[in-house]
Amino acid sequence: MWHDYDERAGEYGVHDPAIIKDKGEYYTISTHGFYQFRHSRDLINWTDEGKSCFDRESISRELSEGIKYCGVSVPSGRNMGSPFWAPDIIKIGGKYHLYYSISSFGSTQSYIGLAVSDSLMGEYKHVGAVHKSHAGAFDQPNAIDPCVKFDKSGRLYLVYGSFFGGIYIKELDSSSGLAKTDALGTRIAGGQGAPIEGAYLIYNEETDYYYLFLSYGSLADSYNVRVGRSRDILGTYLDPSGRALTDGDWDRTGGMIIANYHFAHQSNTYTAPGHNSVLQDGKRYFLIHHTRLNGNPGPHYLNVRSLAFNQQGWPVALPARYSGEKIGRVRDEEIDGEYNVIVLKKITSRATNESSQTKISLNKNLNRKNQYIEYIYNKKTYYGVISPIYDEGLARETIAFSAMADDGEAIYAIKVK
Repeated sequence: MWHDYDERAGEYGVHDPAIIKDKGEYYTISTHGFYQFRHSRDLINWTDEGKSCFDRESISRELSEGIKYCGVSVPSGRNMGSPFWAPDIIKIGGKYHLYYSISSFGSTQSYIGLAVSDSLMGEYKHVGAVHKSHAGAFDQPNAIDPCVKFDKSGRLYLVYGSFFGGIYIKELDSSSGLAKTDALGTRIAGGQGAPIEGAYLIYNEETDYYYLFLSYGSLADSYNVRVGRSRDILGTYLDPSGRALTDGDWDRTGGMIIANYHFAHQSNTYTAPGHNSVLQDGKRYFLIHHTRLNGNPGPHYLNVRSLAFNQQGWPVALPARYSGEKIGRVRDEEIDGEYNVIVLKKITSRATNESSQTKISLNKNLNRKNQYIEYIYNKKTYYGVISPIYDEGLARETIAFSAMADDGEAIYAIKVK
């Protein structure tokens, strides 16, 4: 079973986590310091073994081009804040490719670079710049927050950007991992200064869609994760209501995955959950993100949640940290009872979405077919999945479901009685 946050286990201090599975085990690499590793064998218990992609000497040497370009300083310690921001990691041709970004807060003088290693834990060697943005280029994408993925035909792409000009995608050379051209690429989300960043892209073979996950709002207090999908990796990415993620009315776009929330029976308030990656592990999917707690804009913690695709092909995240649950393993006779229910509206706000208690009955306001459910709440139908979970407030197993409506609003529900 996972630890309580108060124990400050391996989840503490993980910001903007990128995940990779290697030799049957799991690793995250995160922002700050020298790109720190966290390690797990089960996605539940995480340890900080004190390892990073670089140390102070090697990062000063290997990333010197980007450091000089951005005019930033190297921190003196591994656990300190730094200009080395949100990474991504992917294995290509037997080598580990670390895509890193360098910048400073509010600046558009930013740099995405590539460093490569023969082993996951390094030593990483700089290969070259992947994309640069320039000071004052507020109408163009900022060169931070890289996500690198192959499409279904084997072509390699970089998704990047934050606020300012929006989120872009451009093709990379599938052998070297570097950019084919200096072109910006194609805008697929945000723009005109919309507070959208932290893009992460996946492809689901079963639905034949590419899914673009994005963090909306401020990383300190209003982060919320939303999603759009497209048949073509280059877009157009649409939300469940059919609105494009490039729409200028940005806060009405995207299907809601997670936002600030608090269940009445739990002590923790989840504040500004965001900047996620997604792990496909066999037939299972997991949402990997950081969160703050109880309105504190400082410390951040790693969260892993089961992610499933509903009957309409949209991803929904369970309202609890992963504890080994198997989605759908619930008996019909266990479902009826009192639930705490939270509606996650498509609003970017510092406010916390609070729960209300309601009675839920199978075949009355909830229908079920295998793992899928349809839940009618306030005359709106939500489509999702049901699962056993371990609940931190009840300190025992119970039942939960997560679902999304046609307008992109989401709902979380946990059985309390």
